[in-house]
Amino acid sequence: MIEEVRGLGEDPAFADGPAFRVGTAAGLRPLSTWKRAADFVFVQVSFSLEALLRWREANPMDVPVYAGVMVIASENHARHLAAAIPDIDIPAELVTKVATDRLAGVEAACEQVLAIRDSGAFDGVHLIPVARYREVESRLAGTL
Repeated sequence: MIEEVRGLGEDPAFADGPAFRVGTAAGLRPLSTWKRAADFVFVQVSFSLEALLRWREANPMDVPVYAGVMVIASENHARHLAAAIPDIDIPAELVTKVATDRLAGVEAACEQVLAIRDSGAFDGVHLIPVARYREVESRLAGTL
């Protein structure tokens, strides 16, 4: 499957552009064989550094791997995500905090970004700031 997609890069329409690279998304479970052929991997959003590190150790690869980090914007947002994505584990403590503090989700996500960076296990993050772009930028400015 990955090779088929890479073949699109041979299309003359892509001849003058950068090299065509193919990535994949991965849940926090063993990585499928066909996904291991990707040029980069985005790992599912997780609120647990430990879970991300366990996944990374169990799935070694020599391509860039980016951990998913998301800002929880509200209690309703957390509940909607938990209902829509069965594999996501949002800590109850975070849900309680965002119910009373609209910036608690920003703080938690930024702490996760820094912890992932400090772990050295990932090549970066796929950050989903939801509607908190300015707050996330302000908090992370100068720390990365």
